[in-house]
Amino acid sequence: MPVQAQNTVAINIPSQPLSDALLQLGQQTSLQILYTPDLVRELNTSGLQGNYTPENALRQLLKGTGIEYERQGNTVTLKRISAVTLPPLTVSTASLKQGTAEEGYRVSNISGIGLWGERSLRDTPYSMSVVPSDLIENVNAQNMGQIFKMNPLTQEPNIQNHNSVPFVTIRGFQSENPVYDGIPLADGNGSVISVIEIDRVEILSGTSGFLYGGGRVGGAINYVTKGPTDIPLRRLTFGNYGGTQFYGHADIGGKFDERGRFGYRANLLYQGGDTAIGEPVNQKVANIVLDGQITDTLYVDVKYTYNDYRKEATQPLFNSVIERTGIDTSKRYSPKWASNDVQSHKAYTSLRWDPNKYFTLRSAFFYQHTNMRVSRIFLNQQADGTFTQRLNNTADETHENYGGYIYLDTQFSTFDIGHKLTLGYSSTFYEYFLSNDCCINQNGASSLSLNELKNIPEPNWGSIGNDPKLPVWINRFNNILIGDNIIFNERWSAMVGLNYATTVNKAFRLFGDNDYEKSALTPTVSLLYKPIEEVTTYVSYMEALETGTRAGDTYANRGEILPPLVSKQYEVGLKYDINPNLLLSTALFRIEKANQYSDLATPIPSYVQDGLQVHNGVELVLTGKITDNLTIMGGGTLMDINVEKSNNPALEGKKPTNAASRMGKIYAEYALPWIPGLSLTGGIYYTGERYADAANTDKIPSYTLYDIGARYSTRVLNKALTVRLNVINLTGKNYWQNATYLGVPRTVAFSVSTMF
Repeated sequence: MPVQAQNTVAINIPSQPLSDALLQLGQQTSLQILYTPDLVRELNTSGLQGNYTPENALRQLLKGTGIEYERQGNTVTLKRISAVTLPPLTVSTASLKQGTAEEGYRVSNISGIGLWGERSLRDTPYSMSVVPSDLIENVNAQNMGQIFKMNPLTQEPNIQNHNSVPFVTIRGFQSENPVYDGIPLADGNGSVISVIEIDRVEILSGTSGFLYGGGRVGGAINYVTKGPTDIPLRRLTFGNYGGTQFYGHADIGGKFDERGRFGYRANLLYQGGDTAIGEPVNQKVANIVLDGQITDTLYVDVKYTYNDYRKEATQPLFNSVIERTGIDTSKRYSPKWASNDVQSHKAYTSLRWDPNKYFTLRSAFFYQHTNMRVSRIFLNQQADGTFTQRLNNTADETHENYGGYIYLDTQFSTFDIGHKLTLGYSSTFYEYFLSNDCCINQNGASSLSLNELKNIPEPNWGSIGNDPKLPVWINRFNNILIGDNIIFNERWSAMVGLNYATTVNKAFRLFGDNDYEKSALTPTVSLLYKPIEEVTTYVSYMEALETGTRAGDTYANRGEILPPLVSKQYEVGLKYDINPNLLLSTALFRIEKANQYSDLATPIPSYVQDGLQVHNGVELVLTGKITDNLTIMGGGTLMDINVEKSNNPALEGKKPTNAASRMGKIYAEYALPWIPGLSLTGGIYYTGERYADAANTDKIPSYTLYDIGARYSTRVLNKALTVRLNVINLTGKNYWQNATYLGVPRTVAFSVSTMF
């Protein structure tokens, strides 16, 4: 069955019987589809939206039906699968999915957002950027910090000391609670993600309260994890993340049965060695996925991930700094006993049931159990440039996250207006366990220079962690949702919804005695207009109920949880498919949120909530292929951010902490036409200045980072082989990721991937 070169076309097929879907596919493409009625009787499809080649659209509609096709020109004939015809084992499954390097990393559809199901990225009325696994692999990303550094919607997060989920700053607000496969978590503390389990990262820029419940005022990060592959996959990768951090990664997937109803995927990673600045790292990851098309209308999957991570000599945390220039990030400043140990278990399951063409039931459940142990050094700089130290040791602590949802979709029409109405409920629960003798803090030696810090001997911590671990705080979010996706005609549509959101927080023992519960009705409304097929414009409004921040360990009111609050966002945007593999997105926005900050009281400050924080801004993102050989992912964010109201007049007009009002980033790949298989890569990433304190007296300087690299793909012994080389922070720029963490030093990473 030869594959012919085709152009992509816009496909819009709703959930319905397969016979009706095939008829619509023929009308929307040039395909003539021939089959007997008995072949498709009682078969349904969940629909298809986005830009596809006609043949890829047909393949997606037939997926899991037990039907194959033969093609001659524009005529295709359907028949029951009688035998399995497999492509060569050297063919990568990436060729059958969106977001490949060959497609310029352009993704047409998103997996779903909140209660809205899978839909076209261009027809989603929110500012979004999608990072596919191909890009993660091709830049040799050790963790998601590298990807968020490259993305024009996000600030680089502080993640170099650990491998947990990054707290990402979007639109000037920190997004702390991740989303896994559409399941929002109540708290990001203790949650762990590995790059080898990620299929794509969907970055929503902007308030997401209606979609995911509490928190996430600036945006939300949805980690979509890998699933089974339609064709056999056998891939081995060996590489180095910098220094002597060598690793091996196996990715294996395929189907168990001839009809392709039951599939599997396994990703295994082992990493060991020292980072570029001599921090010993050891990591083991196992990710296993099983799925099954149990019946023609019922799909189920199960996923499990184990992660065991240890890092020693982790860089110190800077509580206060007088002079931020002159600190060399290419050096290690901590002794080896300053370490971070994490052991995590994650389990997911999801279900989709399409009993008929009118209803779809979607549900999912997530559980994560994490044990952590941390030893670290906190620094305060003195006038003479030396540092006093606070030495901290925390015994084994436990974090548990639960989350789930159930959504019911129904489609109907009122006169000529189409509706896809969704009713749903989602709930997330987080619990943190510590023993009463969990933690020890000691003062270090007299003031030391940075170069002397790594010689600090490990204190005699004594006996800690012997008492039973008990809950110290709980976060919970419950959401009752209703949403209607309304289609007026080919040009006009709307998405409206209500979320009755409830936030619950309880703190015990070491973290005080707090107990509150608050509910609010948080609405959203979006209006979309398509002046031409390639362009979608929209206006949207959304509210979010947010839990007040818990005061951290360095504050006098440590453990206190500030009152919950409601934030509001207004947005106007445009998305333009310049060509099938190049998407331009831009948005204007305004977010209003209560202000939270340190009051700078002496000798120990408190963390307080006071006034109104307003962020106005514009974003632009361009992703895809400029030419057949040139791929780019670039754009920028420009914001006017300040505190508009405060009971403290000295804070009015000040900038919020750790929020860069300017970012400009571009990543590019160029495939050399005279050397087949060789691509040159590189990026320039600018982040503007920020402030470390509410009074704006401690300025974090702006910085520009440069990356370069190359990728070469060929065949050896009839097997696909890809070699990647990346130099991160080429110039060795000294910079701060935020007020507390130093930036990433120059790092050289490489990998070799081959099929077997």
